[in-house]
Order: sequence, then C-alpha cells, then structure tokens
Amino acid sequence: MPEEGSSRPPFPATAWLRYAVSFGVLAWVGWQVARGDVGGLRFLDWHALLPAVLLAGLAYPLQAWRWQMLLAAQGVPLSPVRAHVLFWIGNFYNSFLPGGIAGDAVRLVAAWREHPANKAAVAASVVADRLLGLGALLALAVLALGGQLASAGAQGGLKPLFLASAGALVLLALGAFLLTHPAVWMATARQWLGAERATSLRQAAEAMGRNRRTLLAASALSVAVWLLDFTALWLLAKSVRLAIDPLAAAVAAAAAYVAAALPISVGGHGIREGTLVMVLGWLGIGGESPDRVSLLALGFWLVSTLWSLAGVAAVFAPRQWRGSNLPGGK
Repeated sequence: MPEEGSSRPPFPATAWLRYAVSFGVLAWVGWQVARGDVGGLRFLDWHALLPAVLLAGLAYPLQAWRWQMLLAAQGVPLSPVRAHVLFWIGNFYNSFLPGGIAGDAVRLVAAWREHPANKAAVAASVVADRLLGLGALLALAVLALGGQLASAGAQGGLKPLFLASAGALVLLALGAFLLTHPAVWMATARQWLGAERATSLRQAAEAMGRNRRTLLAASALSVAVWLLDFTALWLLAKSVRLAIDPLAAAVAAAAAYVAAALPISVGGHGIREGTLVMVLGWLGIGGESPDRVSLLALGFWLVSTLWSLAGVAAVFAPRQWRGSNLPGGK
C-alpha cells in the first residue's frame, strides 16, 4: 500500500501482468537462441544487417512527419524539429510503459500547452495519426495474408489471422467514417461533454474530413512506414542466413505487428516476437534451424528497442526544441 499522504497511485496488477508477459516471452526467445548453435554470430551478414537497422529507423521520422501534417490540417502550427522531438519522446514512453498510449498523452499535453485554444484539434490529430497507422497495417496484413493463402493455401492459423485482420479493418473504417460525420454523435457528445466542448470536437472532426488531400498523403506515409518495417525484417532474416521470400516476410511482420497492438503486453514487446516465431513456423521457415528463427525475432526486438531508446536523447534536446513543459533538457 502507498504511504499515508502519498499522491502516487498504486501500480495496477494488470500492468505487472503485462510486464510479465513481455519479459516472459522475450526470455523464451532468448533461451531458444542460447540453446542453439549460432556460432558466436560469426555467420552474420553485415551487408544485410546494417541496411535493416537503418530502414527500421527511417520509419520513425516518417511517422513524425505524418503527425505534423495532420496538425497542420487542423490549423495547429508546429515546427518540423519540434514535431520530431515530441514524437521521439512519445515513442519512448509508448514502448516502455504499459497501456501503449503514454506517449500520445505526452504529445497531447505538450501541444495543448502551446495551443490551449486548439485542444480538440490537437486531440483529433493524434487520434487520426493512430487510426491511419493501424488502418494501413491492417490493410497490408489483409493483402499479405490473402496473397499467401491464395498462393499456398491455409497454413497453420493464417486463415483465422486473415479473417480477424479483415474484420478489424472493416470496424476501423466504420469507426473512422463515424468520427468524421459529427451528425451521428453530436447529440450524445453534447450530453456528455457540454455544448462548448462538443462543438470544438465537431469542428475538429469536420476539419479533418475536409482535408482529404492531407489524409491521402498521410495514408501513403503510413503504408510507406510499414513497408519499410517489412523490408527491414526481410533484410534481418537475410543477415542471419534464414531463407525467406519478401511475401513471407510481409506476412510474418504484419501478423506480428497486429498481435503487438493487443493490450496484453508492454509496447508489444514479446508478443510481437513470439507471434513472429509462430507465424514463420506455420510458413515452414526455419524448421531445420529454429535457433536462427529465434535469433531473427530477438534481432527484430533489439532493433525496435534501439530506435525507441532514441527518445531518451530527445528528452535531453535543447529546451527551444523540446519545449519547457517537458522534463529534462538544458
């Protein structure tokens, strides 16, 4: 129990459970690598590994650019440097705190303090940023899984994954349609939030819906982000001498990221890597060298964690970039 007079809330049991799931699965993946014969990693192909790391990192600036575009569509000015710094800090919090939205809260609070009259617009940009990223992932998952099923038939749990991804994509599209048509929810919003806040939300939703060119460009960036990640995984597989074709890499990566979106771990850690190992097994990849499949999954996690830790550097960025309302800096 917290000490009397302390304002710090107790750490919820669900958060501990998520950490346990993440560390447990990652420990299992690491154990699979340790018990295998990977020859001290001397076999690594650095010509494939280095581009994989760089491509994975390139996806993050594109996401920051996407958010800045969505803010501009709402009439909220934010410099490119400021948008990138806030995004990197948010990405760090999203990756290492339970819930997966702590970084979004950081972005919201920082932008709200700079633009207190545009809180609804800032919130709409963050929601749209999330929805576009998830929508692009689900669409690519449906295409990759559908292509794999069409070419090789049902393998393991690929068909249920395809159906689940397609269903989630339909629900997401329906939700996005409703959000950009305030007439559907305006009366309820007035009752819950009051007339003033409901009106602000309606204006933000209408502004987002009117900027179709921006939404199209942001959607294209979202697709590019995921294709970079899929290509990075394919190169990582080549770096550990694991034979895998680009379609199989896309199927495995898409399934892994979709699973990582489930709220059962911390930042998707562990669930993403465990799903990757499972799907590659369904595809018949690495049956003779399971340790290399686990090494690929571990490398996948290390690269993602490496770039997430770049948010620590953003925390200590100069104050004029980072803003005075965030911790750290000089």
